[in-house]
Amino acid sequence: MAEPKNEELQQKEQDGLSPAPVDESDSIITAHSFLIAQADLEREAAELLPGKFDTCTFDQGYIHQPLYACLTCTHAPKQYQQPSAGTTPHSSSEREETDPAGMCYSCSIECHAGHQVIELFTKRHFRCDCGTKRLAAATGLCCRLKSGRNALVGILNEQNAYGHNFWGHYCRCDKYYDAEKEVAAMVQCYVCSDWFHETCISDALPSENGFDAYVCRECVATHAVLRHIDSAHATVGRVAAPAAPAGENDVPGKENGSSSTKVIVPDSAQQDDTKLDDVPEPAHKRPRQTLCRLRQDKAAVDAQQPFDLFLSDGWKGDICTCLECMRSIETSGLSFLLGKDDIVEPEEDDTRSASLYEAAMAQMARMDRTQAVNAAAAYHTLSSRLKDYLRPFAASGKVVTDADIGAFFAQQQR
Repeated sequence: MAEPKNEELQQKEQDGLSPAPVDESDSIITAHSFLIAQADLEREAAELLPGKFDTCTFDQGYIHQPLYACLTCTHAPKQYQQPSAGTTPHSSSEREETDPAGMCYSCSIECHAGHQVIELFTKRHFRCDCGTKRLAAATGLCCRLKSGRNALVGILNEQNAYGHNFWGHYCRCDKYYDAEKEVAAMVQCYVCSDWFHETCISDALPSENGFDAYVCRECVATHAVLRHIDSAHATVGRVAAPAAPAGENDVPGKENGSSSTKVIVPDSAQQDDTKLDDVPEPAHKRPRQTLCRLRQDKAAVDAQQPFDLFLSDGWKGDICTCLECMRSIETSGLSFLLGKDDIVEPEEDDTRSASLYEAAMAQMARMDRTQAVNAAAAYHTLSSRLKDYLRPFAASGKVVTDADIGAFFAQQQR
C-alpha cells in the first residue's frame, strides 16, 4: 500500500513541478575546515575561560572573587523576569520564586554547564552557594566540586549579601544588563560593587583617567566615614534630586542633574580617645589615630546631599582611623578600605593555549607507562572503529557529513 502524499507534494505534482532536491552542501565539512573551526573554538574558549575550573572556592570562606548567577536554577521575582529570555525557566511564570544565589567561576562551568548563567563580575565577602541550601532546596542538585557535597545541602551562607545584580539588573535605573545589546559605558562602585551607567552618574563625570575609584551616592549617604572624608584626592559630583540612603539590596530610583566641586580640606577636629581599648586591633595593623580627621563642617556637607565621590590614587591614606571611625568601619563591613583588597582569581590554565591534540600529548607525557599504554590502546581501538565506520562511505562515494560523525560517537557511548 502506497504511503499517502502530503497536500503540498500533491499540488506540486499537479502543477508539473518536482520537489526541490535536498542541498547537503551546508552539512558537508572538509577535514581542513573542521580543524580550522576547532582551532577557532578552542581559541575563543581560552579567551572566555582562561582559568582552571576544577576547584570550588567554598573552602576559602568569604572572599573577594568573580561571581556568577544561574537563572535556570533560580527563579526571579516578577519584576525581574525577562520576557526576552524565551522559554528558559527564568521567564517561566509557572515556577515559584526562589532566593537569589551566587557561585564561583569553577561551579558556573562544571555544575551549571548548559544553563542560563550570567556574570556578576566581582563581589566581596562572598562564599560560593553552589550545592548549599539556597540552591539545593530549589534544584535538588549537589555541587560536583565540593568535598562532603551531601552535607552542604543544609548549609546557608549567612554572611553573603544579595541584590538585584543576582537577577541581571544593575544601576539605580534598575535596568537588565544584556551583554550583547548594552552599549553604554558603566562604572563599578568600589563599596557596594554595583555597576552604574555613566549617564546615570553625573554630567560632571571625570575622564576615564581622572579617577581611580567611584563611590555611588547611595553608599556615600550610608557611610559617614566616606561622606565626610577630608581628602585632596576626592572630588564630589553633586546631583539635583535628593536621595535616601540605599545599599545594593535596595532598588534605587532614578536621579538626574549634577554639578561638581573639589572637596575643601579643613583642619582636623579633636576626638575623645578615652575608650580606645574597646575597639580590637584590626588585622591589617594600620596605626589607629587619636584625632578624628573627618571634615568639621559635617552638617553643611550633609545638607548638600546627594553626591557621588570620585577618588584618585592616594585617597585610602586619608581615611580616618580614630576610635569612632574605626567602630563605624568595622561594623559596616568596610575593613577592606584599610587593608589589602585582593581578588581571588581562578588559577591560570596554561593548557588552554594549546590545541586539544597538544594538550592530550602533554597529558600522556605526564602519565606513567601503564596509563600511557592503556590510553594509546584506547585511542587505537577508537581509530580502528572509525575507519571501519567510514569504509562504506569511501566505497560508495557518499559524502561524510557532521551528522554521520555525530552518529558514530553516539554509537560508542551506548
